[in-house]
Amino acid sequence: MAIATQTIVDSDFEIITKHTITGTNGTALKVVDVSEIAGAATDPRVSIVACQWTVSSVTEIEWDATSNVTALTLNGNGTYNGGGQSLPSLPNNAGSGVTGDIYIENDGACTGTIILKMKKVSGFDNIS
Repeated sequence: MAIATQTIVDSDFEIITKHTITGTNGTALKVVDVSEIAGAATDPRVSIVACQWTVSSVTEIEWDATSNVTALTLNGNGTYNGGGQSLPSLPNNAGSGVTGDIYIENDGACTGTIILKMKKVSGFDNIS
């Protein structure tokens, strides 16, 4: 699978990224490296505030850890916390070996776009 990632916003408190997917994957691919986000200091973490997607097959957004933990399972078209929704942010609940990074994985041929809005939670020197 090929994933082209574009950072749309990287401000003091949030980061918004767009991921364009083409192809098949059998393993998770890193799409957000939290150590590369502006202001990243020690052990940075983000939470997922919102997600919008259109994908042609089941695709998972995962928190990186020794065994990755699924944050969202996506299929077809949809949104999490879009429009009038007022749902909580999804915290990183990965266990052993957690890095804070975010991966995308699918097991079949997939094309589509995923937009992630994240909030900087901890480990950044530009938030207090």
